[in-house]
Parts: sequence; structure tokens; C-alpha cells
Amino acid sequence: MSSIATRKILSTYHGFSEIKWFYNFRELTRVFDDKICANNAARMFQEYSKITNDWSEDTNSEWLCRIYFSAKMVFQATLQLMSLEFAIEKNLRVVTSYLEYYAIFSACRCVVATLPNIPWADGRLFSMDHSKVINITFDHLGHFDKNMSSELKEKVIFKKACRELISYKAPSSGDYGLDNEFDIKELCTLLVELGQFNSEILEKSIIKNANKNNFKFKTKYIDDLSRITIGKNVFYDDEDWSRLDYLRRKWPMPPNILHIMTEGHTEDFFGAWEPKEDYETDGDILYTGSPSNWGVIFDIP
Repeated sequence: MSSIATRKILSTYHGFSEIKWFYNFRELTRVFDDKICANNAARMFQEYSKITNDWSEDTNSEWLCRIYFSAKMVFQATLQLMSLEFAIEKNLRVVTSYLEYYAIFSACRCVVATLPNIPWADGRLFSMDHSKVINITFDHLGHFDKNMSSELKEKVIFKKACRELISYKAPSSGDYGLDNEFDIKELCTLLVELGQFNSEILEKSIIKNANKNNFKFKTKYIDDLSRITIGKNVFYDDEDWSRLDYLRRKWPMPPNILHIMTEGHTEDFFGAWEPKEDYETDGDILYTGSPSNWGVIFDIP
């Protein structure tokens, strides 16, 4: 039995907006009422149904890649927020604007990868430019609350500008006057929960509509997602290939974001950023391997 099947059997359902959910949302249910969430769930189910009623092996492979990528963006945003906290504590202010913005950007990418109206485009979805990712994310959030979406989008654009200012212009006044007070962790939590919300609706639509004979994960998609080309440089990730191949063998159907995460994957992802040598004082180094720190924006297993 696969780890995903085991987790589904052991799951406790959480009810809101007249739907049973695998995930126990923190921000989504605090910020939006049941009616708004129910309306958006119905809207998203209708959009996903256009895809799942015409399900193919390629579509199945594409969405496995998209959900896996979204899960990694949750990991990435979490890692960046942990690094941000450490940088603030150690007065590494030269990197804080970078970490603030990219934590939000990673959370935005988690959302975008789950949206049915955003085409796969032979994998170019994953290399979409920053402005487009931000626009798409907050257009989607606008279906829940237009005013909130507009306000948060402006704050994110400001964070992007701060990152560019420090990185490219090297102001002599440093980061003076760059404070833009809002809770980045809350925003990242809300965004990755939107991704989880979408992925659970997608999973329900697949179960209801998709042809189960097409639950196959094509090796081409695994190879493409594990091999990254940037300019003339090609990077290959054996760890990603192994995780994706496990899905091919054990659960070749797109699950929701929470269930595509495994304890082994999370330990390996965060463990990859552990120090490569011992330090005399623990406070001098960022340790990422403590599971107690991984749940800052999402209930990572």
C-alpha cells in the first residue's frame, strides 16, 4: 500500500462550506465565510470538470507534475520564511527583502500551478515571469474578495520593488524607509491554502469524472520535471526523479497537495539545507531539519 493510500485511510475530515476536506485550513476559514468558499468551490469544480471529463494520460501526467510542483513551492516558501527569521535575528538585513519577496512569490507559484485556466504550455508554466504570476494569483484571490486582493497585491508589488532596489541599486541609506507592515506569514499561509483548496477540488473532480484507464504517469514528464535547463546550463535532480517515479509506480493519479507530501520527502528537502560542517555554537547557524519548524504556513508532514 502506498503512503498516499495510508494517509487517506487515516485522515480525519474537516467540514466547512458544505464540503468535507482533508486539510484543516487556518487562514482560509478565518478570512472567508462558508458561503464565499462554497461558491468558489462550486466554480472551481465546474472549471476542473471541463478538464477531467476529457482526461488523458498526458493530462494525468501534467497534473501530477503540477501538484508535485505546488507542494515543493510550499516547502520553498517555508524554507525562505525560516531563513528570513534567522536573518532578522542575526541582522543580515541585506537579504531580508529578498527572502520576504521570494517567500510570497513561491506561495503565489503554488496557487498558479493549481489553476485550471492556466495552460501547461509544455512545462513553460513553471517559468512564468514574476508579474504574470502575481497578476494571476491575485486575480484568483479576487474571486473570494476583490478589495482584499487589490490591497495585498499592492503590498506584494512593493515587496518586489524593495527586493529590486536592494539587489540592483545598492542604496547608500540601506533599507531605511522600506518597512511595509503586514504579516507575510499570514499571506503565505492564505496563498498556499488556496492552492490546497484548489487541489482538493481537482482531486474530487478526477475521482468523479476521469477515465481511470488513463491514470498513468508518463516517464517523459518525470524526466522533464527532473531536468532543468537555464540558458546553456542543465541541472538534473535525482531526488525529484526518485519521488516522481514513486508516484508513477504507487499512486499514478494526482492527489491533493497535502497528500503528495511524504515524511521522507520533507525530511530530505529540508535536510538538504542542513549545515555541511559542525559549528561550536548552535545559534550561529540555521538548522532546517526540525519538523517543529516546518508548519509555519502549512501542516507539512
